[in-house]
Amino acid sequence: MSRKPSLPQSIVDRLVAAGFARAEPDVLQPAEPFLDVMGEELRQRIFLTADAAGRELCLRPDFTIPTALLHMRAAGQGGAASYFYEGPVFRHGANGGEAPQAGVEMFGRADALAAETEALSLALEASAALGVPAPLVRLGDRAIVEAAVDALDAPAAFRGRVRRALRRGGSVEELATPRPGETEHAGLFAALASAGPDAGRAVIEDLLSLAGIAAVGGRTAGEIAERFLERTAANSVALAPQAKRMLGALLAVDDLAPAALDTLRRIAEDAAPGVRATIARLGERLDAFRAKGLPVDAMRFSIRFGRGLDYYDGLIFELVDGARATTLAGGGRYDGLLTALGSPTRVTGVGFALWLGRFPEAGR
Repeated sequence: MSRKPSLPQSIVDRLVAAGFARAEPDVLQPAEPFLDVMGEELRQRIFLTADAAGRELCLRPDFTIPTALLHMRAAGQGGAASYFYEGPVFRHGANGGEAPQAGVEMFGRADALAAETEALSLALEASAALGVPAPLVRLGDRAIVEAAVDALDAPAAFRGRVRRALRRGGSVEELATPRPGETEHAGLFAALASAGPDAGRAVIEDLLSLAGIAAVGGRTAGEIAERFLERTAANSVALAPQAKRMLGALLAVDDLAPAALDTLRRIAEDAAPGVRATIARLGERLDAFRAKGLPVDAMRFSIRFGRGLDYYDGLIFELVDGARATTLAGGGRYDGLLTALGSPTRVTGVGFALWLGRFPEAGR
């Protein structure tokens, strides 16, 4: 009979010796932080209940958010600390909705490249200890696309639509195409556009209030107004040809990491300073990985690669068992997470999670 999958003791000893503290967040968690950060769509994938006061609770669907909350309570407004964890996470799906997970979170590290290098190095060490000594490494970097979108000469609402479209795998071409049904509301969109964002928002909120509508599908009147204004911007703004070419070229980058970096550097020659800076940062990151002895030449980088959790905002990586085409681990950078959870100061974050049940050595 196989035993419960667990993190090898050698890895636990390694983490403790490096100053990582064990985090043990409760299995039952407030649902609000997860829904606020990861979106209402998560509601369909998690196990929800309520306490006697009617507050929504859930079985923890991930460890990063509750560990971040533990860090905020322990460290206050500042301070750096690193944690590791092990235990089940719960989401609708395989394994009866329960899956064993272990991982690492590092908060407040000022040495960004060193922290990212340590995270990927630890993930590879743990993978080897669990029976996969040479997993495929997939890399991405949300910061590059974010910088490219920020550089667009377009209203903020339109840039928001671009971000969401790209995260769900949309094409640059579809961003210039009106959505089905929008043409029949062209007069309304034109009126809102001419009124300006503040006046347009006030008009929509007033109309919803007069109709007695406070929320629809979990969205407040203000959020509904923002979506109307976004559609207004989307219907009246088109990407300039140069911007479309640049975004299209970026989104096509998918190659071994060194070759992908060369391509990105060529694209950056005509890009905005923010895009050039993020691509230069990627070069520094690969240099740091190589100096640590990590297999950079075998890593694959894709701009389109992105993990499913919305709190990642920079480096993203996954370890894949190539023989079984199984994702074993994933992680990255999430510098905006603690702010989204209510921290008054920006706190850096980087970490990874291991899906213990997917490793061949996990149950032995």
